[in-house]
Amino acid sequence: MEAQFARHFATLSDDPLRGAFTARRAVMPFRGRKRIDPEQVPARWAEAMGRPAEGAAERLAYVHVPFCANHCLFCGFYRNAYTPAAAGDYVDLVIRDLEREAQSPAVRTGAVTAVYLGGGTPSALTADELSRLLLALRRHLPLAADCEITVEGRIIHFDAEKVDACLEAGANRFSIGVQSFDTEVRRRQGRRASREDAVRFLEGLKARAGAALVIDLMYGLPGQTAAVWQRDLETAAALAPDGIDLYGLNLIPGTPLHTAMEAGKFATAPTLADLGGYYRTGSAFLDALSWRQVSNNHWARTPLERNRYNRLIKEGADCLAYGSGAGGSIGDLSYGLSGDLAAFGAAIEAGRKPVGMLMASDSLRTLRNRITGSLEQGRFDPAIFGPDIAAKLRPLLAQWQAAGLLELGDAGAALTTAGRFWYANLVTALYDIAETELMPQSAAA
Repeated sequence: MEAQFARHFATLSDDPLRGAFTARRAVMPFRGRKRIDPEQVPARWAEAMGRPAEGAAERLAYVHVPFCANHCLFCGFYRNAYTPAAAGDYVDLVIRDLEREAQSPAVRTGAVTAVYLGGGTPSALTADELSRLLLALRRHLPLAADCEITVEGRIIHFDAEKVDACLEAGANRFSIGVQSFDTEVRRRQGRRASREDAVRFLEGLKARAGAALVIDLMYGLPGQTAAVWQRDLETAAALAPDGIDLYGLNLIPGTPLHTAMEAGKFATAPTLADLGGYYRTGSAFLDALSWRQVSNNHWARTPLERNRYNRLIKEGADCLAYGSGAGGSIGDLSYGLSGDLAAFGAAIEAGRKPVGMLMASDSLRTLRNRITGSLEQGRFDPAIFGPDIAAKLRPLLAQWQAAGLLELGDAGAALTTAGRFWYANLVTALYDIAETELMPQSAAA
């Protein structure tokens, strides 16, 4: 029985944060989903939008703004350079898409409890464009009275006029991608603002009451030594934001940073083992300040930071998507909107949703969502698999406990700091087991 899941065992070591696994696995968002034939997409989409959402207690909306002032080296999401003409036309198109489907049963059923404007760089838009987009979302979507409305932004070009426009239009949360406060580290990654610029901007943003301020930090960047990382944490905490997010560098093939590192241009880049140590430093630092850990990568200082969108998306909540390159889900359907601006615009001009990909989930969707949602919160109850598989999981969970990844108790397992760092490896292992045990014909294929 012990050997049944042995391939998912962690390495036993003195420091599981540095050595439990040899690589970090990725939780693929479309796992267990089968692509629908493009010829069938219009009919399937119309059917989905024509019926009320199923048991939608909490739903989300995501708006993608696919423009950036420049391409940061580490980013795998860059698509389009910002130009005033292109951005203005784009906002008009997104608003038309919102208007066109506003009265459909799938949109009107159930309150939207969190909206996220991501990118790209939403703050690249003008104050007027941000205002029009946010007001359109409030006008055409059934937003809950306490809806969390997040605008993701960067320091450069996010001036007081834009911030005030967002606040006046209803935004109540700003997520600012600082990554590092160190001027040299920032400039190596294509970030033009200096440490002083970043601190000054965040102090000004915090002074505008009424919205949660969340600072995103990244660890593992080239040149970001342990000392630099410690200063990043201290600087962020001293600004007293409502939340801080800590993300490990994910080297995405094809990004400028991956290419540069493959060519040996960044000899000082931290290793995977270093990343675990950096996560431990960040977690211990915020815990010592009595910040509340609300998920594996997110800490809250005040009740203003609800982290609602990030939590619900991991739990598999329905997400209405708008904008070129956006992804969403409705029931057992997942979809991605065309990432090509010309195709995106042509579809909306023709009165069609610009669906570039539509996928149907298999029967394990609910189980996968429960696995991901619970582990994201640092816990796992094997009972969600049912008694037979839960019993089979005991040797694996015992091995993970011996490896320092979790602590077993009567209510299930609680992840340790190391378990939270290796969260994606645990999730994908449990996905593998679910498919092997519950869909053996699929695993065999």
